[in-house]
Amino acid sequence: MHNGTEKMVVVGFGWVGQANALALNILGYNVSYFDPGEPPQHYPLHAGVYEGVEKLSDITSRDSEKTWYIVCVGDRVSEDGVQDISNIKRALDSLKGIQGGVILRSTILPDLLEDLSFDYYMPEFLHEKKAVEECVSPYLFVLGSRKGARAEPSVFGLWRTHARKDFHGTPQEASFIKYLSNLWNSLRIAFVNEFGDSIGRPSTKEELARISDIIDFLFDHRSYMRYGKAFGGHCLPKDTRAFAGWYNKDPKRIPLIAGMYESNARHQKMEKEFPLLPEWYSQWPDRHISGWQALRELWYAIRKNTRPAKLLRRIGRQK
Repeated sequence: MHNGTEKMVVVGFGWVGQANALALNILGYNVSYFDPGEPPQHYPLHAGVYEGVEKLSDITSRDSEKTWYIVCVGDRVSEDGVQDISNIKRALDSLKGIQGGVILRSTILPDLLEDLSFDYYMPEFLHEKKAVEECVSPYLFVLGSRKGARAEPSVFGLWRTHARKDFHGTPQEASFIKYLSNLWNSLRIAFVNEFGDSIGRPSTKEELARISDIIDFLFDHRSYMRYGKAFGGHCLPKDTRAFAGWYNKDPKRIPLIAGMYESNARHQKMEKEFPLLPEWYSQWPDRHISGWQALRELWYAIRKNTRPAKLLRRIGRQK
C-alpha cells in the first residue's frame, strides 16, 4: 500500500496530466493539480473521480518533503521536426527550490533531457481511449533515474507490480524506448495503409472488404496492422516528426522514419476522397489470454510440430 502522507501534484492538466491525476486518485493518493488554463475534462467516464482532484492556484502551495510533482506539460513540434520544450522548461523552473521530488512524464528527445532538472523521467505509454485505466495498471513501466535522485515514491512500487514489463535505466534510455514504441506504431500503420492503397481504392464497401481481407489474412486484425485511416491523435504525428527531425540531422542516415510520416500524410489526403476508411484505435493487450487466443496458439503449436520436415527429423533421430 502507498504511504498515506505522500502528496501528488500534477503539473499540466491535459490528456496525460488528467490520466495521471485520475489514476492516482483511484489508487488512493492525495492528488491536486496546477494548470494556468482551464482545460476541459477529457475522460467523461470518470467524471466522479475529477471531484477528488483539487486545482491549485499556487504550484508550490502543497510543497513538503513528502510531495511529488508529476510534470505532464506537452511539447510542441514544428512541421520540419523541431521540438519546442519551452513550456516544459518553464514548469520545471517554477519548481526550483522545492522540498519535494519531481517526476517528468513529458515526451522529450534524448539529447534535450540533459539540461533539465528532475529526479525521475517516466515516459507515458497511454492510449487515449483507455488512458486512465492504463495509468492505474500500466502495461509498460519505463523509468530513467538521475544520479542522486531521492528515494522512489510508493506509487512506483504499485506500478511495477501491475506492469507486464519493467525497465530501469538512464533518462536517455527511457526516452529511446518511448520513441521506439511510438515510431514502431507509426511505421506499422503507414506501411499497412500504403500497401492497402496499392491494392485498390475503396470507393465501395465491397472494395474495402477485399483490401481488408487480404491484409487481415496475415495480420489477424492486430493492433496498428489494420487497413483504415491514417495515424493521428496527439502523439504519433508529432513524435514521428520530432524524432525524424532529430535523426535526420546526419545526412548519412537512412530516411525511413521521415518517409513513413510522408506516407501517412499522403494517405490522409486520400481519406478525403474515400471516406469509407474506418476509424480505429488501439490499446495494450489484456494480460489474461482469452480462450479463443489460447485455442489459436494451441492449434498453431500442433501444426508447427507436425510438419513433414519435423516428422522426418524425428524419424531420423529414432533410427
